[in-house]
Amino acid sequence: MASRISRSSAKGRKVDNKAALRELLQWKRKQLDPTELGWPPRHGRGRRAPGLSQAQVAQLLYVSERTYAQLERGEMSAPAGDFLDRVVSVLRLEEHERIALYVYSLGHEPPHPQDPLAGATVPAMWAEAVRSVVGNASYVNDVAWNVVAYNTEFVHMFPRAPHTEPAIPDRNLMRYMLLNEAAREHHLVNWETDWAMPLTAQLRNAVVLHPENDDLQRLDEEVSADPVSGPIYRTNHLTYVHPNGDTRRMRAPWSGSAHESAHLSRCCDDHARSVVGDVTMCAAMPLGSPGARFFVLVFKPDHVFR
Repeated sequence: MASRISRSSAKGRKVDNKAALRELLQWKRKQLDPTELGWPPRHGRGRRAPGLSQAQVAQLLYVSERTYAQLERGEMSAPAGDFLDRVVSVLRLEEHERIALYVYSLGHEPPHPQDPLAGATVPAMWAEAVRSVVGNASYVNDVAWNVVAYNTEFVHMFPRAPHTEPAIPDRNLMRYMLLNEAAREHHLVNWETDWAMPLTAQLRNAVVLHPENDDLQRLDEEVSADPVSGPIYRTNHLTYVHPNGDTRRMRAPWSGSAHESAHLSRCCDDHARSVVGDVTMCAAMPLGSPGARFFVLVFKPDHVFR
């Protein structure tokens, strides 16, 4: 969902989006070599600024130099999204630079990523970042909720049979949370109201935004056909709910001293002892991977062990 960007700072000082837009586009023009795009090398006297000129960019966009100059100066009123995306293509903007272009020229983020595969891949550095998180479960999922990186604490948060090693039951978290019986009946407390309702709203939003993503289309079919989650998914009219900052109830396995075990319970005979508490989801988006999410889960058990 596109979010509005305030044009004023907290102290009321007006943010100069025109200057930011001009600097962004001028900097990107300087990165491109005209000779690589078909223009002959410049010879003779006279200094020429590096990169493409405004006239050359306009030629590549099939518009007048005046039209492009208006955009670069921030004087174009409400430029069309398809025109901005042509600028993105010509100047070879990265996804986060494209977002900045929309924000500076229109005041809001683009309605969807330009790259159909955006969010389906996450830079490898995020795996290292996730593994460095100690004390709380942390993971990164792509736009279709496939887990692509996680730490040890994340593996330990799922229900498991007594005397078995921790494991991730499903690498797709949306499938696990909406279709796995253990998740619905034991792991995610108040599943229908606190989990299924916002999750199905998120899934519907992602399916609409990424119609080319095969994993999301399969999830859409599987959840729609499920006798438990399907009716909620098909009739849920909640708008998109972002999980950042949400606190929900969850049951998590707990390993500790004999003293601590006195405060643990067992949801059923199939699972090891566990503890109920609140989990707060702290989320962020890796730049360059719109739709992907980096999570840190802060779990607070109801009983404070001392």
